[in-house]
Amino acid sequence: MSDKNIRMAILDDGVHPEACPLAGSFLVGDDLSVSVLEEHTVSPFSHGSMCARIVQRYVGLEGVDVFSIQILQGDTQRGNIGRLLKAFALCITMDIRLIHLSVGTYAFEDFARLEEAVHCLLESDRFLIAAAGNRGIVTYPAYLPGVIGVKCHPQLTDDEYTYFYDSLTRIYFQASSKHQVAIEGMGMETPISNSYAAPLVTAKILSHLKNNAALDRNQIWNLLTENARNQPPVRDSELCPCPPVEIPVVLLSGFSAGQLSHLIKVLMECLRRDDYHTRAATNLPGIRPWEETALPESEDLDLFIARMAWYFSCEIILVGIVSYIPPDRYGNVSLWIYGEESDEVRTAAAEADGQVLWAGGMKDSKVYEVMVDMLS
Repeated sequence: MSDKNIRMAILDDGVHPEACPLAGSFLVGDDLSVSVLEEHTVSPFSHGSMCARIVQRYVGLEGVDVFSIQILQGDTQRGNIGRLLKAFALCITMDIRLIHLSVGTYAFEDFARLEEAVHCLLESDRFLIAAAGNRGIVTYPAYLPGVIGVKCHPQLTDDEYTYFYDSLTRIYFQASSKHQVAIEGMGMETPISNSYAAPLVTAKILSHLKNNAALDRNQIWNLLTENARNQPPVRDSELCPCPPVEIPVVLLSGFSAGQLSHLIKVLMECLRRDDYHTRAATNLPGIRPWEETALPESEDLDLFIARMAWYFSCEIILVGIVSYIPPDRYGNVSLWIYGEESDEVRTAAAEADGQVLWAGGMKDSKVYEVMVDMLS
């Protein structure tokens, strides 16, 4: 046993002190300022308060300092990526070891920033428990490697949880979200929700840390899997950030901004006309006339493509870049379309994994016909 209290934070819409004893309560504002809450205006029925009650139901909080970090508006239950990142930074500054998060983001544009922030958390020997989203689609940070992501299982009750391997989502634990808690003298059962399953796993981890605060992430992982209701399968290897890309990816390069904008618009319209579920990303500036993701200049393109394929579950991805990109540089590209020929590109094309289409002088509709034929 360690003489030092374990520090735990609940990042949510705030925790009322009746839910559990608090060592401190903070609010991250819209301007990313951090203020100490001296007076408790949080409702005893707040989401964060419910999560705190679930944790306390299954583990005693003696020797534990619990901090509430409010990142969501109590009335709207809305937050933003800036508030969450600020809360993560605060956890590092305050030396908080165990971080509970029953919220997440579906916004693709937030993923890269969250990957970096979560990496910093995990590298500093902290535990992040996060609930998967209830929509059944990719939720960050719950789906990230190293994060202990949790989904609910409707047939589990009380403190039951299972180890469930899912190579796509990387959500390894399913837990009960049905918990009997008391609020203002009244008993109630929490509803089926991923966000009420995650606190149970947080309680399990906290229990292990109270027995031995020096446990590292691998040791905690082993204890969780050993004590799950089922026998966990053997993990072959550490998973990459995203599953392999198994759909066609077309990269357009060597066009002027105007040409690229018009060509991608035509290609998207033609693909959707022919019932292809497609997405596009470019580094074009300004407002775009079609549904598209902005491509950051500094992004690792292969990783960016992998995220798009994983997140959007589409059939074809178009990527447009206003500059020449040699066709041998990225492995996730199936077809390279160039507006103008160049000696540099011709040399690289000979060693490229994907096919190359020279589109100079072609009508946009013809480019579409040839593109589809080459991909087929």
